[in-house]
Amino acid sequence: MKKIIIFLLIFLLCTQNFSFVSAETNNKLKAAFIKNNDLWIKIEDKEMKITSGEYVRFPKWSYDGNWIAYLSGRKENETTLYQGDLWLYDVKSNNHFKATSNVNNNIQWAPNQNTLAFQSDLVLEVTDVKSLNQHHNVASGIINFSWLPDGKGFITSSKAGESVFSDILLTKIIPKNNNQYHPYHLYTIRVGKNDYFYGTSQFKWSYDHNWIAFQITPTASLSADSNTLAVLSNDGKSFYKIDEMLNYEEWFNWAPRKNFLAYIQGFNRISTLNKKLKVKKMFVDNKVFFTPKGYVDRDLTWRTDNQIVVSRSAESDLVDVSQRPMPSIYHINLETKKQRKITLPQANEGDFYPISINNGENLIWIRTNRGQASVWIGDTNGTNQRIWIKQIDLGTLYYEHWNWKEVFSLYRS
Repeated sequence: MKKIIIFLLIFLLCTQNFSFVSAETNNKLKAAFIKNNDLWIKIEDKEMKITSGEYVRFPKWSYDGNWIAYLSGRKENETTLYQGDLWLYDVKSNNHFKATSNVNNNIQWAPNQNTLAFQSDLVLEVTDVKSLNQHHNVASGIINFSWLPDGKGFITSSKAGESVFSDILLTKIIPKNNNQYHPYHLYTIRVGKNDYFYGTSQFKWSYDHNWIAFQITPTASLSADSNTLAVLSNDGKSFYKIDEMLNYEEWFNWAPRKNFLAYIQGFNRISTLNKKLKVKKMFVDNKVFFTPKGYVDRDLTWRTDNQIVVSRSAESDLVDVSQRPMPSIYHINLETKKQRKITLPQANEGDFYPISINNGENLIWIRTNRGQASVWIGDTNGTNQRIWIKQIDLGTLYYEHWNWKEVFSLYRS
């Protein structure tokens, strides 16, 4: 009997350990990326090809890392896939599910559940992985949206009328019973006769959810050169226009635990001209520059509340392609003002799209020589640098800016 009891205890301990390890798999380093137009995933050091012979773009991880949403379509004239078929991939079962067609590339998972929101033209819809054949209309006439921090509803932007000079309405949309949604007016952005403001970017919440940062965007041709960065309080009572910048949503981000907003300021669609890192502290009037004269910053990520990592190159106009400067990664201490280069790419290569991971201890970035790209990983202090993913496709290039969100998505637990 003693032997039987000991055996059962050992068996229980082994199964408990196994279950614990299995539950921890979502904490592993993993990414979805595009190679030769197909979707791949990498978990730690194992790569897997997920689609075959497709044209896939904009992979997005669900909050729990068990699903990937992506767009599939046709490549036309080397342009971004702005609209395509929405597919969902179940990582555990290795199955693909087509959700719907004619979806634009603004697809967003809820922050705390496997519910996906997307836009088809100007209609905002949601679907849940438990019932993929059911889509629920949230609202129409929507220009842009983001989930509320608790995953229970949305903040949206829309036009008050058909004229380009009509005001922009910001609305909170909260779900009710039976898949019905109720809109609550949050704020009206007044549009003057000389503004040509059309809509907004997506919305980003400060760590305490008291502030919302977003861009006010003019009509397409004007938005290529200048957009207005703005901040709105959660109750809609305080609104501030902060600065001008290009229409790249990855170029403005809140600090992890403070109401500090970092962004890359500057007008002119050329990314290698007049692009400076600034930090705006809420309730403080001044905005501080951190980019040295003769340089431009081209991507950013927060490491801590007082440290930022940027992609930085020499400033230059559109000279011959072979002579255009490519960036390295720099670390900036906001308190001491000390700055140092932490990557050393070859002369014909550049480091872009830094992402801080593991509480700022490690860094992931994309290195490209314009012909091909790879994903690198290293310590934030500049040590232990190595290639993590050898090859990914290039994002769309526009005046020296690559759209890496098209081809790379890191799972952030």
